[in-house]
Amino acid sequence: MTVEQKSICFRPPEGFETESLFEDNGLSVKPGKTQKRRVRRIFYDTFEWQLLANNTAAVQENRLLSLYNLDTGLPFASVGHSAAARFFRPFELEDEKFRSEIERYTELRALIKRCAVEVDIVSQKLLDEEEKTIAILNRETYFLFKEKKSRILITENLAITPLKGFQEEAETFASGTGKLLGREHRTRYRDLFMQFMDAAGVPVNDYSSKIRITLQPGDPVQKSAASLLLGTLDIMKRNEPWIPENIDTEFLHDYRVAVRRTRSVLGTIRDIFDSGTTARYRNAFRNAGKACNALRDCDVYLLRESDYRAMLPESLAPHIAAFFKELHELHRIELRRFSSFLRSKAYRAMLDEWNGLLGETERNPVPVATQDTEDRSTLAVAKKNIRKAWKKVLRHGRAIPAQASDAELHSLRIDCKKLRYLLELFASLFPDKTMATVVRQLKELQENLGMFVDLAVQQQYLAGHIEQMKEKPSDPELAAALGGLITTLHCRQQKTRKLFHRTFRHFDNDETETLFNALLNS
Repeated sequence: MTVEQKSICFRPPEGFETESLFEDNGLSVKPGKTQKRRVRRIFYDTFEWQLLANNTAAVQENRLLSLYNLDTGLPFASVGHSAAARFFRPFELEDEKFRSEIERYTELRALIKRCAVEVDIVSQKLLDEEEKTIAILNRETYFLFKEKKSRILITENLAITPLKGFQEEAETFASGTGKLLGREHRTRYRDLFMQFMDAAGVPVNDYSSKIRITLQPGDPVQKSAASLLLGTLDIMKRNEPWIPENIDTEFLHDYRVAVRRTRSVLGTIRDIFDSGTTARYRNAFRNAGKACNALRDCDVYLLRESDYRAMLPESLAPHIAAFFKELHELHRIELRRFSSFLRSKAYRAMLDEWNGLLGETERNPVPVATQDTEDRSTLAVAKKNIRKAWKKVLRHGRAIPAQASDAELHSLRIDCKKLRYLLELFASLFPDKTMATVVRQLKELQENLGMFVDLAVQQQYLAGHIEQMKEKPSDPELAAALGGLITTLHCRQQKTRKLFHRTFRHFDNDETETLFNALLNS
């Protein structure tokens, strides 16, 4: 059985002398050559802390970028990387092997600089009786590195890192030092990572694109709806400052999803506010979504550049460059335009008023006067709206003929989105296991519909670009390349269309009905 290689870490007590480890410990390990050095380590993670969620840290040290396992404290992948930038994008890394390692955790999100740590290291070889090096003993003093070479002491660490094949010997040595470094001083590299972030004032795991609100089933629906809408507003606000920086496309994506969820709540849950207020804010958030439609289109197509090139024969692939050059210029224009919209006084005032309205409604959920006497508790309204949205998906899906049209599938996709938003927003009211299964069943149908509609939209977009080219100098090679893409996308769309009815039957079956009934009758 192979013993996993890992560093053994200790927090040395105050005044501890490293030399004392070798005094009367009864072990046949002696100190070897000692070296001193100073390094700077820059720690990166995505906005959503996707590496940390997978027990990993990205660390730049000198000209080397490495991925560390936070349990073992050892790097498992490294690549030469000269730039210690504020952020970098995984897909821009040239080394394919290293890039694929990062893309296990994230493909689209940039890795953002989280903190910089300067480390004073005293390294000493640990030798066995035959003078073989079995491990390296590093005494590391960590300082938070600030601008103008300012350093603030964070902590100190003693790490025993075994050479390959000597983990057991290193563990034996570590155990033999127990009288000097007791079990209470043993620590993990993950603990050090958390100390670095705390010292830098960086909140860890402070963002999720999902709504993390636990609703109370008996609360008035106005109160719960206000809480949900405050959650979507918070996601919008968290992403807004990052969008103009153009670091990655997910800031805009998460912003848009939060806008759509806001509109979904306002459109499906009746009587949260009076009709005038509801209409005003539905219109305001519709305008916010429209304001960034063109920018999102640019993002989506720029992300497809390598895919589009791969679709074309070698003779046509180079000619697509002109299309993407125009897209980059259009993206620059649309980013500036939407950034101005986000800063506009009218938009900021609308959000401030919206925030105040939601806060007041959450604190004092006064029911809107209605003629009916139905149960307006959160659970009752959630069940009613989920059931209504589910039945609408079934009704529309069953009515779609064998030769499903683009418009019919697009309409069904919107129905599925509304159902998905309701399930996610009210998930805390229902059993986790049942809800997760229901969402998984719906997700398969959504993926089929999403792919179909996406392929249709791509064809329309490219065809529109060809039409615009008639007003410009002739470029037959680009027109041929775009035409080739449309043909390929059309073939893929037809295959997806043929899969629709089978996918829908997999959703519209006894198992799914049982799951929904279990959910809604609980």
